[in-house]
Amino acid sequence: MFGDIAASSGVAHVTALWAAPGGDLVTIAIGDDAPASEHDRFALGLARARADAILVTGKILRDEPQLVYELGQSGAPEALRQWRQERVGAAPPWLAVLTKGRGLDPGHPALHGWARPLVITTPEAELPALPSHVEVVRRADLDAREAIRWLRQELGAEGVLVEAGPSTSRALYRPPLAIDELWLSVFRGRALPATARAGRLWSEAELVRLLRPASPPRVVDEPSGPWTFQRYVRSGAALTPR
Repeated sequence: MFGDIAASSGVAHVTALWAAPGGDLVTIAIGDDAPASEHDRFALGLARARADAILVTGKILRDEPQLVYELGQSGAPEALRQWRQERVGAAPPWLAVLTKGRGLDPGHPALHGWARPLVITTPEAELPALPSHVEVVRRADLDAREAIRWLRQELGAEGVLVEAGPSTSRALYRPPLAIDELWLSVFRGRALPATARAGRLWSEAELVRLLRPASPPRVVDEPSGPWTFQRYVRSGAALTPR
């Protein structure tokens, strides 16, 4: 699906978008109205399998109360476990949750699964009583760039996977560009319910100015409709998404 990939040594962003009429790429919101794709599900599992750390937001956990981070969700758990052990190592990745503490559920399954949980928050944030295995890091600058820098410099997480909504992700594409790879699943159905739209990320024209393809597009007809899957890498100059 994505060409010859190895263990990640940079910052990767994995996301599923809808190609809207006119060329805009709109983030697909998780929910009952989102188009399903087994290939996208596998891509997400593979991206997690190669990461040293996974960066998510408190909003992601609030929006997805049943979200878990287990390789078994990908549909090929044993193959992914073996692949990870050979390419990355046996230790699970860190799961870094960027949050101000609002609505953080100590019992959320994401904090009790395969990935090692870590909460990154502000010095003044009021957190609920968290389980003892959840580490807490307080930083004055609570943003994705600072979290990535801290994960790489302080924890030695060479490969960081970003799983975040458009408001957090867009900032990482502004100069200086903070993304090294983009794993992109695009639903190319003619329509998408408004309830499945999480916000515009960029247009396809903007994407090709910012990143260059590292694999040919893989076209798949899923029961939900047509999808394409492609990996992109840095092409040079960054742009400022609208």
